[in-house]
Amino acid sequence: MPRLLGRAMAASLALCLFAAACGNSTSDGAGGSDGGSTSQAGGGGEETRDEVVSITGVPGVTDDAISYAVVGTKTGNPLGTCILDCYVDGIEAYFAYRNSEGGIYGRDLEVADVIDDELGQNQQKALDIVSSSDYFGNFQATLLASGWGDLDEAGIPTYAWGINSTEAANRSHIFPSLAVRCADCRRPAVPYIASQVGATKAASIGYGVSENSKVCTDTVAKAFDLYEDDSGVESVYTNDDLDYGLPNGIGPEVSAMKKAGVDFVSTCIDLNGMKTLANELHRQDMDDVVLYHPNSYDQGFIQAAGDLFEGDVVSVQFRPFEADAEGNGLEQFQTWMAKQDKEPTELAMVGWINAAMAFDGLLAAGPDFDRQRVTDAFNAITDYTADGLLVPIDWTQAHTPYSDGDPEAANDPECVSYVRVEGGEFTIDDPENPWLCWEATETPPFEPTPTNFD
Repeated sequence: MPRLLGRAMAASLALCLFAAACGNSTSDGAGGSDGGSTSQAGGGGEETRDEVVSITGVPGVTDDAISYAVVGTKTGNPLGTCILDCYVDGIEAYFAYRNSEGGIYGRDLEVADVIDDELGQNQQKALDIVSSSDYFGNFQATLLASGWGDLDEAGIPTYAWGINSTEAANRSHIFPSLAVRCADCRRPAVPYIASQVGATKAASIGYGVSENSKVCTDTVAKAFDLYEDDSGVESVYTNDDLDYGLPNGIGPEVSAMKKAGVDFVSTCIDLNGMKTLANELHRQDMDDVVLYHPNSYDQGFIQAAGDLFEGDVVSVQFRPFEADAEGNGLEQFQTWMAKQDKEPTELAMVGWINAAMAFDGLLAAGPDFDRQRVTDAFNAITDYTADGLLVPIDWTQAHTPYSDGDPEAANDPECVSYVRVEGGEFTIDDPENPWLCWEATETPPFEPTPTNFD
């Protein structure tokens, strides 16, 4: 029984990790934004922020504070990276920033409890939150989002790390930091990036235990086929049946890639799998092969690996730390993380973005707020960027997924941001325009437009 449970958890973990990595970060509003939000429902806005209304019967709301619970994975984290603690750092930094301005509606924002879901206890922790009257809303940085259905059914505004797109889909109270609507759309981003690093022959690999990882692998391979004439990059190797975590290594598969002449590998695997792959490439004298990382935006992880990832490309879910910060949310993030004496990590930024969502939902709802009014007001925002930290999200559409070939694909542009590994550090090609965006058409053109959303 323990072995079966372990396999089930591995499958679920793999599924969540690639739900975000393998989809498209897109929005109907990605053509441009002034950085905040539009089309708000409710009676809110900056002009109402200092109004005070007496509120009774709303969980987690007193005359002095609006309280939230934070749930995340710490114990049992198989990635070995900082998740829950770093996530809380970002939330608390954002709350400190807003509270220094007087909070909102005469109340401070506060983290009332930090809860470790111990990898497999997310649903139980969610049910505890549902049954409590101590929390207005909830933040989630979990690897296995088994409790999100309960939170949504209870109408609790929930702001989450955007790696569980399957569990977030069609749930109007769940607001992930990354809105992935189409997992199987053949888009030009990865073929374009491969062409920019001088690749000519590409591989796409993923885990067999996860349907999302398999879809990711297959979709990228098909994108290489679709854009081969434009990119000059041929798909020559595809493997969507790797064992999760690569417990037996990846020697035969790398040998097959070497025989096929692969010089670029797009991966739908986790951070630790990336290290195993890079080590095997090194062992087989394939150090010049460029890896495309979906989940490795972790400076400590990259530096600890020495020159193992030199020249690789790493996808980023938000405005990279290496981008220009002046006049957008990255500037405040850096300022308040320093004031809190905390490291500016990936999960801290996710926490900051989620906290901004919570604040902006309150602001849109107005001073006479409750859980449903905040949810409705945030779901009416059509170009949310968290002050230039995200590709604009149209929350009137973002909860609803679609598939390749559906009509929505022709109206949903793709935008990506990435960094390169140079000398053990992350670098960015264009700090002023950190995103590449492709026009929304049934088959997007190959050439992107460098874009900024601050």
